[in-house]
Amino acid sequence: MTLDPLLPFQRQVLDDLLDEDALCIVARGLGLNRILAELARICATPRALVFLLHASEHDEDDLQHYFMQMRSGEATDAATTMQVVKNETNAGQRAQLYRQGGVISVTSRILIVDLLNDVVPTELVTGVVVHNASQVTAESIEAFVLRVIRQRNAQAFVKALSDAPEAFVQGFAPVEKILKVLGLRHVHLWPRFHVAVQRDLAREVPVVELRQPQTRAMEEVQQAVLDCLAATIAELGAATKLLDTETFNVESSLFRFFDVMVKRRLGPYWHRLGPRARGMVNDLASLRRVGELVTAYDAVALLEYLDTLLLAARPGAGPAVSWMATDSANILYATARARTFVRMADPLPAHTQGQLRAQGLPDNIEPVLEVPPKLEALSQILDEIGVLNRTDNAGPVLVMAGSARECRMIRDYLRLLHKRVKIGERQHPQMMVDRLRMFFRRKAQVSGIRGASQTQPTTQPGVQRRAPPAKRRRVRGASATGTRVPRAPADALEQESTDLATAVAATTEDAENIYEEDEDEALGAFDEHFGLLAGHETVVVHAYSGGRGILEALRPSFVVLYDPDAAFVREVEMYGTRACVRQVYFVVYDNSLEEQRYLSAIRREREAFERLIGDKAGLVVPLDSSNAVSPAGRLLQTIVGRSQRSGRMEPTEAAVVVDVREFRAPLASLLHASGISVIPRTLAVGDYVLHDGLAIERKSLPDLIGSLRSGRLFNQAAAMTRHYPCAALLVEFEVNSSFSLQAIGGLPDSVSPTTLTSQLAILAMAFPRLRVLWSCSPYETVSIFAELKRGLPEPDAAKAVAVGQDEDLDTESLYVQAPINLLQTLPGVTQANYQKLARRFDNVRALCAAERAELDELLGSDAAKKLHEFLHRSK
Repeated sequence: MTLDPLLPFQRQVLDDLLDEDALCIVARGLGLNRILAELARICATPRALVFLLHASEHDEDDLQHYFMQMRSGEATDAATTMQVVKNETNAGQRAQLYRQGGVISVTSRILIVDLLNDVVPTELVTGVVVHNASQVTAESIEAFVLRVIRQRNAQAFVKALSDAPEAFVQGFAPVEKILKVLGLRHVHLWPRFHVAVQRDLAREVPVVELRQPQTRAMEEVQQAVLDCLAATIAELGAATKLLDTETFNVESSLFRFFDVMVKRRLGPYWHRLGPRARGMVNDLASLRRVGELVTAYDAVALLEYLDTLLLAARPGAGPAVSWMATDSANILYATARARTFVRMADPLPAHTQGQLRAQGLPDNIEPVLEVPPKLEALSQILDEIGVLNRTDNAGPVLVMAGSARECRMIRDYLRLLHKRVKIGERQHPQMMVDRLRMFFRRKAQVSGIRGASQTQPTTQPGVQRRAPPAKRRRVRGASATGTRVPRAPADALEQESTDLATAVAATTEDAENIYEEDEDEALGAFDEHFGLLAGHETVVVHAYSGGRGILEALRPSFVVLYDPDAAFVREVEMYGTRACVRQVYFVVYDNSLEEQRYLSAIRREREAFERLIGDKAGLVVPLDSSNAVSPAGRLLQTIVGRSQRSGRMEPTEAAVVVDVREFRAPLASLLHASGISVIPRTLAVGDYVLHDGLAIERKSLPDLIGSLRSGRLFNQAAAMTRHYPCAALLVEFEVNSSFSLQAIGGLPDSVSPTTLTSQLAILAMAFPRLRVLWSCSPYETVSIFAELKRGLPEPDAAKAVAVGQDEDLDTESLYVQAPINLLQTLPGVTQANYQKLARRFDNVRALCAAERAELDELLGSDAAKKLHEFLHRSK
């Protein structure tokens, strides 16, 4: 199948990119990857070497698909292709690909290492295309790559593309910052309301808009979610006094970027926030997810998700969840359960109980099983299409949904569309009955696991128990959530569901046998009627994610948009200009959060383009921006130069040997920007070698916590102190984050070896020669490195690589904290003698099998007696 030609406005976008280096921002759904594929086809020649950076796997799959279609055309060379370089491609293969030329999609980390190691022939580089340019920052690896290429080959072009205009209007002068990083001076804007776009998409596609009303229960659930969101945002604003009500409101909380906005706003003050305020930030994401699932999931799936939130919010399971204690939360759960089933106080008739048991359900409930109105509307749409789509040359019916789980729900509903189960006086869809049965089965499994875990002792020596709820003093404070009510209603309903699930678990096996026989019959019927369906008899259900190019691949005659999506609507518009679409059905819940998200997304995109148009008119970019050093780079060069002058050094080029795994962090890029030569090597000991006697292990906060818990940091510290006279641990914070290890007043009442501060103290005592450096940002780290290198010779890269190569660094050594913590809780084991046991025995099983005499030799008679009696105590 050949590829359709570009539309006139797409051809104009491509021509503009070919004429000059620029940042091109295109509205979603207008075929950005199709334009990129045409640009790559032009560059896919051995006479050029073009790198494609920052393309996701999804984008690479789309481009490969486009290239495959291009090669099937008559006017395209069969050798036209795009090479993809991953971690599996070794250095020799990469060097050969670079010499062959063409278009190469490569990760930025691999490319920067090859550039610094002179594997890439930079004199042959024709240009670089940066995809998803909205994510490029001054600290990103893409900026590092572009800086190195421009320094070595000033003739190479740079072209950047993006379809996320909202990202270019956040913060102060975001467009100017990105242009400076990319070294570009021009911006091309292509919104949906562009004159050329409107002209090319002027052909009207027949659309039937179905505004499906929600059920009353769905409206109540939706309103409860909005109330919880409003209360949580107001309470968080009152607790922090840092959130602007015009920006941080209920409408903006419906989008996934809202969590990032809140965390970015509270980041510099995070150490001042207590656990309650931090918990509310996480609650916003949970509530937004619930709001999405009201219209996306069926009643049983929504109830199951709410059950998981209730279990996670139980006392002792984690931090307290503020919105769970509101009236709206109780209404939310009660209404969600009422959509699924109702527990009957009086016994049901005997024949109804038999019907329930036959389906594997409790015999004292009345199933409600509210079917999503959209599914019923979809069945009516397909019936209507079946009447209209009877011609043999018609294409299939394409149904697009928001997620893979929605697609499974739609497929199950259509597969069992005409199967009904009679329970009492009502007929229920087979799909909903099956999902309710699985709900009770999973509840029974979770109840069994939870019951088993509750029988285990949970107290530890030295840990004070919390007082019972009735004896704890209630702390009241100013809250925007209004009057608090007990959690009893929602908890009681969830406990009822658990009891019902436990009661019905015994009857599950009989029901499973029934359904296995039905499945065998269905398989036999499938074999009997097996065959190929005609195009007009085919219904394809697909998710929006991974749906690029599906219109050209399937050539459908009817398209049903089960969920609204602005990008796919535009793809349908472009498809309608080239092919005949007989009908498009647009289904949306009326006055719902789903509709609000769709309309808000369109409005936000339009406002973003309007602001970008205004910013472009007053854009200030230096004329020599292509060769200019960024302000951050000039500042870093000044710092390094000052350090050299204060040390009375000759102005020679400084160098640092950097482990290749460290190129995921921005520090290597900032070192290069400051004028320090970066030598990438695979190091066995340390991350940065400043000279032959100084090695530094860099840790971000998440990595520091993880490596302390796993014991990996203890092994790394041991190796550095063994091989280097001066070894240091660098704890580096992120840019614009609070320079604080923990919250103010966050020290625990009692000392525990599992806390972060205790583990750092143990590390310092275990390795007295290890120095700990604290840096508030990578920029500050550059100045620290410059000070440390003052007056010292440059490192030898070969020596740094050879250090530790002859050793087998076992990460599961003496310092793995989880078994060590268990060992220290045993009777007779203390801080003074646990290391003897850890060195003698490989695991706990070997310790349990040890003889009393061996323990006496290690611990002494008294301690060995306590430990031996505990390990061999009979039940």
